Amino acid sequence: MTENTKKEVKFRHGILAFGLLAVAMFGCVVGLGTEPQIPMVIGCAAAAGIALYLGNSWEEVLDGMMKGILDAMEAVLILMCIGMLVGTWILSGTVPTLIYYGLSVISPELFLAVAFLGTLLVGIVLGSWGAAGTIGIAFIGIAAALNIPLGMAAGAIIAGAYVSEIASPLTDGPVLCAAVAKVGVFNMCKRFLPVVAAVCLASVGIYLFLGNMVSGGMTEAGAAQVSDLLAALDESYAIGPLTLIPLVVMIACIVMQVPAIPSFLLGVLLAVIEAVFLQGADLGVAIEAANTGVVSTTGYEVLDTLFSTGGIEEMLPTISIVILVMAYVGVMQSTGLMHSLIDPITSKLKSFGALAATCVGTGVVFNVLMPDQYPAIAMSCKMYGGAFEEHDSPGEVWSNIVNSSAGITSVLVPWNTCSIYMVTILGVACLDYLPYAIFCYLYPIAVIVLSLLLGKRLGWAPKYVIDHPRGAKGETVKAE
Repeated sequence: MTENTKKEVKFRHGILAFGLLAVAMFGCVVGLGTEPQIPMVIGCAAAAGIALYLGNSWEEVLDGMMKGILDAMEAVLILMCIGMLVGTWILSGTVPTLIYYGLSVISPELFLAVAFLGTLLVGIVLGSWGAAGTIGIAFIGIAAALNIPLGMAAGAIIAGAYVSEIASPLTDGPVLCAAVAKVGVFNMCKRFLPVVAAVCLASVGIYLFLGNMVSGGMTEAGAAQVSDLLAALDESYAIGPLTLIPLVVMIACIVMQVPAIPSFLLGVLLAVIEAVFLQGADLGVAIEAANTGVVSTTGYEVLDTLFSTGGIEEMLPTISIVILVMAYVGVMQSTGLMHSLIDPITSKLKSFGALAATCVGTGVVFNVLMPDQYPAIAMSCKMYGGAFEEHDSPGEVWSNIVNSSAGITSVLVPWNTCSIYMVTILGVACLDYLPYAIFCYLYPIAVIVLSLLLGKRLGWAPKYVIDHPRGAKGETVKAE
């Protein structure tokens, strides 16, 4: 079909394509309890059908899908590297040492702050779900023994875990966001580290206050549980500073702006070496851990639950979601459906602060409607990326603004896949932990406030503030 036979793409077409995806996601994930992959397939099919109705050929639709998937290929490779890293860092003792040091300083008054910081550290390596499903489970058990309200404990654990979804280049959320925004994941995570650190410090202060309000002293059962877990770690792994070398090297790579994939592979190599020479693992087992992950057989049930994870195979479900999300986004963008959806919104935003606030709010709405983190991130990036670039906002900045909402508010929505996972793993209802997941709502608020008040000074919107997004002939309007 030729170009001149195509129908005009209007707002109703874009909202229909998005609405059908939202209905499929909500109905299948919330109503039927399925994984999000098949609803994403339905969404892709619906967008493709609308594009064909509007006069696009199947070749054009398929080309859009392929371009969208191609944009995600670096993210797919990085996700594979992350799986390799997790498996080998467990076997090398890096993750066990982080947990050991975190548990060594625990007390009732410090529990909430330690749970937040301890889960944060593990989350940097294992991601939010991995951290909550490993050290988070241990902390919940300790909280019960310490008579700490489980809602508070789960909130601190989840908040700490989700710091990784903003600040860690080893987790899938930032990797996807960076890929869609076409920026380096290390550069993206570094750009907002001062904001992350400030919000984390505020969170720790609140947790210390709450801890002093509710702590009632460590029971014998609590002390015994902590002691047993420390003894099990000490017996099963060679714990010590040397095991943290892969982590230190990764941090150095981030500082020196070494590209992500070589940095990850270096971290994997160092972990394999340490697994063999420090932990006494067989070389073949250490290499295979990068592929299939670790199956822990220490004999300690808690440790075996904590450390049976990792490997490329562990990342395959996430990779499949990313590919399908980007196929959908590719169709929407290449056929004009995305533009028809976003132009009525962005054309009414007359300042950088308003754009940032709307972007953050939209991320929350996406997490409520779709309801999964990955489509929320990808859709937000594609919807608002062009508008941010009109403000001359660097990609590392606006990708962080997108992620400040789409990446971490998902766990606050009871029917979102992220919340469902946390409730299942920790055994605490979303509404019980929600008030105490402080970072997850304090951080988006901080980003909005900074965007409104200090966007220019921080270099987030350096050169242009658009009073009217386009001039009469489509040119950008420069602020006086």
